[in-house]
Amino acid sequence: MLLRALGILALACPLPAQERAAAHLGELQAGVNAAIDRGVERLLALQNRDGSWGSDLREPVAHFDRRNGETGLAVYTLRKCRISADHPALQRAAAFLEGGFPTHNYSVSTQLLALDALGAPERWKDRMKELVDFLLSTRIRGEGTWGYPNHPGVYIDLSNTQYAALGLRAAAHSGLKIPKDVWLELVEGTLKYQQTPREIDVAASSGKSSTGKREVAGFGYMHGERESPSASMTAAGISILGIAKEGAGRDLPAPLGRSLERAQRLGLAWIEREFSVEDNPHGPYAWHYYWLYGLERVGALMQTERIGEHDWYRLGAARLVREQRDNGEWRTGAPVAWPVEPLPLSNTCFALLFLTKATAPSSGSDGGVQDAWASEPADRPVWLRAAGRARISCWISGFSPGTIEAYGHGQGTNAALHVDRVEFLVDGKLVETRDVDQLVPWKGERFSMQHAFETDGPHTMQARLHVALPTEVATEGHTTEVLESATLEVVARDVFQPWMLEYARAAASNKLEQTEVSARCSSQLASFTNAGAICDGYQGTGWAFAPTDTEPSITLELEKAQRAKLVILSQYDANRATAGELGRIRRVALYLNKDSTAIEFDLSGDALMKHELALPKPAVVRSLRLRVLAWDKGSLQPVGGFSEIELR
Repeated sequence: MLLRALGILALACPLPAQERAAAHLGELQAGVNAAIDRGVERLLALQNRDGSWGSDLREPVAHFDRRNGETGLAVYTLRKCRISADHPALQRAAAFLEGGFPTHNYSVSTQLLALDALGAPERWKDRMKELVDFLLSTRIRGEGTWGYPNHPGVYIDLSNTQYAALGLRAAAHSGLKIPKDVWLELVEGTLKYQQTPREIDVAASSGKSSTGKREVAGFGYMHGERESPSASMTAAGISILGIAKEGAGRDLPAPLGRSLERAQRLGLAWIEREFSVEDNPHGPYAWHYYWLYGLERVGALMQTERIGEHDWYRLGAARLVREQRDNGEWRTGAPVAWPVEPLPLSNTCFALLFLTKATAPSSGSDGGVQDAWASEPADRPVWLRAAGRARISCWISGFSPGTIEAYGHGQGTNAALHVDRVEFLVDGKLVETRDVDQLVPWKGERFSMQHAFETDGPHTMQARLHVALPTEVATEGHTTEVLESATLEVVARDVFQPWMLEYARAAASNKLEQTEVSARCSSQLASFTNAGAICDGYQGTGWAFAPTDTEPSITLELEKAQRAKLVILSQYDANRATAGELGRIRRVALYLNKDSTAIEFDLSGDALMKHELALPKPAVVRSLRLRVLAWDKGSLQPVGGFSEIELR
């Protein structure tokens, strides 16, 4: 083991109670698999109509350039959960990411992770080069580390640096060249975040009375906090050094390499000493899942299954399986501005990245979540099963015992059905017929078929079998019998539809994106549901009015008039997971420019689809006012709102 090669001594003491109580990984695996499936389903449900992620009515903080950052993190996570790059959710997200450029190091780095995970490096080569150039331009001169681009002299920290390192690693994996001095300065800069090594007592081995000494040294968030290390930042420091060593390769000078390995050894010793998966040791609990994902990186980059006596993956996986919410997400606490909580989307990603061992090299084909259904009632002759998402496979899973007895050819255990034809029905319509050689006895054939659905939602599937009657009961003109399965109710999900890419690229054709817009409203539900959020080109934010507002309205003033024939509205709830939490607006009045006469529109149809309000004739729009006339109450708030207004 690498820990032994590094000379890290295991603590000679009994396993902690939490470790003795933790289930063996083999026993945990079913729970881990189920947790991953639920988490993936939650992420897919949280994708906004424009292909982005990052909207939650219970989390008002738009943190770390959410427009691109959380979308990039979600894409990377789904790929690590083996969701195919061709999945509609990832196609939509890729189109969204192409339409805007991130402004923070976190979001730049997660986008690099996402694009590398999507594969097709030639497609993303130019964009990834732009992102790498941005990271290199925001690197702190003389430090080799990163901070917030808007505050380069104030906020330089190990967390920004960690994600920059991850992004550069992804870029290198996709074939981009990273200058060797970047890796070397990254090592030197990261070492400045490690505390001064300190000696601790080590319990003696069994049967001995003496104790030993060892050195430990964790990492802090900023230079000035190096003597106050935390688990999440120590994991970051070890990971950065591992990434830099990997990136530098043979260009890493021997003295610097020795310093790097010693720093990792001391950091691992600190983690062993302070190890816990119950919180973020010596750091804010808000970063609990951030720490666990960091722990996964340490285990993968250091190629170790244990840190001292701690089976880090088994313990962390058991904890995550316990902590997952019923809706499939992971979150900490209640909404707090700083440290940011509850970060449900990011924390769900961090948990899934731990469970899937995302940093380690992976193999195997893409698959992802597959739903399954079965209809095998004892009183129906044919049994049916189905599995899939957008394309659903359906097959004969067997026959009731009475069916073989009634229609089987032969006696006893040798009796067998002779099938003449198999028909499959979808939503009551015949979609596939298969003729079978009735002279050949049935030996467990599934007669499976696949059907690609055109829309998400509930559907029915059914099988009809024509079986040859045994000679002793067949009569002239009646040699076959039709046996039917029960109707199997299935739900199609993730069906790719043309509007998906259209919505993801909508900002480019929105006339409001071509001019400055000032917005004002009659009221707002909260500070983050302000008027400006309705025209920011992002479906993850929006305007919602206050419960006391009896005549809610919003007005947009355009600096430069735009010619348009459509006003397009999107209801505030932008994804499947949050649908219905705010009320649905049913009717609006639209006032253009200084016209005092309103055009009224009913907003019917699917609330997750955009509403196109066709103007009587093309108009030059200098201002528009939208008054809400009628709305339904939501499950969380009695008010409504819009996530976006567009002009076309």
